[in-house]
Amino acid sequence: MMKYLLALCIVVGGLFFFMQHGSTKELVQYAELEKKLAAQAGFVLLDVRTQEEYNEGHIPGAVLLPYDRIAAAAAVTLPNKSKEIIVYCRSGRRSAIAAETLGKLGYTNVADFGGISRWKGQLEK
Repeated sequence: MMKYLLALCIVVGGLFFFMQHGSTKELVQYAELEKKLAAQAGFVLLDVRTQEEYNEGHIPGAVLLPYDRIAAAAAVTLPNKSKEIIVYCRSGRRSAIAAETLGKLGYTNVADFGGISRWKGQLEK
């Protein structure tokens, strides 16, 4: 019984550590994204939600590429692997997956904004 309790403590401790330290990248801040959009800074703002979510409202200038289609369609939608890409989704989970997937595909300048709820400006439809 003591072995199982010890194992459970190790697993829970590992999960807690991962949740606190699992992501070493910080999210792009709202002010930084707003500034880049205003300056038309030559980056790609990538919405990785579904078509339906995108149609309901998206950050102005965003390009849609659902996160579950990145592996299949990134080469066409994002031909320049060194161009800056900032991804976002609804809550931040899919954008984190998308950023990781893009990195594995060889994209070298990918950042994560997280969830669209962090956007304070108007949405485009």
